[in-house]
Amino acid sequence: MSDTLDVLVGGGGGAPEKLLLIDRPTADGRVRLRSWTSDDWSAAPTPAECSASGLMSEIERAVREGRAVNHEMTVVRRWLAGP
Repeated sequence: MSDTLDVLVGGGGGAPEKLLLIDRPTADGRVRLRSWTSDDWSAAPTPAECSASGLMSEIERAVREGRAVNHEMTVVRRWLAGP
């Protein structure tokens, strides 16, 4: 089983495409991730840490805005729900 989930969020509304490599959530609901944007795919990834629920809200908002995501939302929700 993989330790990361790759989520590609399509561009739209002036926002670039975004690739997120999301680690499995910790017991306290935090996730570490690395991200790239289509502004410069060759750049070093931007590391971040955030709440799994906050990241889920951000991805859901992108979908409501009509941006494509490479996984079914149930897959992303299950991943971010943690162990």
